[in-house]
Amino acid sequence: MQDTKTVVEAAKKLIGEGNSKEALKLLKPFKKNLKSNDLELIQVFADAYLDESNVEKAYPLLTRCCEMDPQGLKGGSEKFFTLGQITGGQDGVNILFQGITNVSQEAGDVITKEQTDKIVKGLLSMIEIWMTDLCMEPNAEMQCEELIQKALEISDNKSPEALSMLGSIRISQQRFPEASNAFLEAWKNFELKKQDIEENLQEASLSSHKEYIELLQPLLSLVKMCIEMGLYEVSLKIISAIKDIEEDNLENYYLEGFCYYLLCKLEMFKSHNPEVAITAENIYEFNEHFEEVVIDLTYPALTDFIHEARIAFSFAAKSGESCDPDDEIAQELYSGSLRLLEILGGPIDDSELLRLKKGENVEEADLQIEIEEDTNE
Repeated sequence: MQDTKTVVEAAKKLIGEGNSKEALKLLKPFKKNLKSNDLELIQVFADAYLDESNVEKAYPLLTRCCEMDPQGLKGGSEKFFTLGQITGGQDGVNILFQGITNVSQEAGDVITKEQTDKIVKGLLSMIEIWMTDLCMEPNAEMQCEELIQKALEISDNKSPEALSMLGSIRISQQRFPEASNAFLEAWKNFELKKQDIEENLQEASLSSHKEYIELLQPLLSLVKMCIEMGLYEVSLKIISAIKDIEEDNLENYYLEGFCYYLLCKLEMFKSHNPEVAITAENIYEFNEHFEEVVIDLTYPALTDFIHEARIAFSFAAKSGESCDPDDEIAQELYSGSLRLLEILGGPIDDSELLRLKKGENVEEADLQIEIEEDTNE
């Protein structure tokens, strides 16, 4: 039987490669040792359970790790950020604050980018708790404002995650122009971050690959907020960037279709209300009442938007056919795609989707077929 240290290191490697199931198999013979004070063993078990989304088993282990290593000197401070998010409420805020304090003390006078990112992550997690669990507290808005300003200051206003959160806070305050500006800055910095990671990916770095995948959820969240603010052009750019990370993402396909669907609605609204100037304030109001606008499928200005929406929703529907029937979110996106396809004229033909998937220009391909048919005649 291998010694504990060797197995722990091997399990860490497997978790880093996204293979937590194998890590747990490897760790299984050492499960009886979890009652000991072996911090590394307890922490690697907690990490493996978290990767498997087994919060129930991870939570008590994380709690013990934080109690055994309150300054994060042995196993790092990441566990405080994870435990704080899971715990929530005021207790969660306190745990996150301890993690931030630990990183700050470790940094001293010179703070690295990695330490800055950890502190920003902790501050944003605290804001999330104040905006959800503690939102009814009288000082919730003040706390969010103080924390977001700290996050922006420590990151020199360059953290895309902090800028996204700033936009979200500004929406809640109905300061819509400021929200739009924050989202535009967030995308600009996400784009730079993505480019940096892509350069590192050429060196086949495992950590860079993990960073790349971790961009997915923040970018999807940013798309949704940009759509909410009527930033459709930017939304489509972000959607394109997400396809670089994960081409066949059901949610991304749905958001792409929905963005074009809203563009159809907006064009119809403009055609009936040419005297109305679209601004950050009224585009938000428009999005709240877009269902009232009826799309005329024969209106020439909508032709391209409708076609693009049908393509995206058709891909979403295809992806949804094979999704887990117990995945409520995926099923909702799937049924939503089918419902909107009915409104927009039905799904795109499978042969056209296949050509698009191969990167062919559909119009050129159709033209080639027509030429061949004329030649054969």
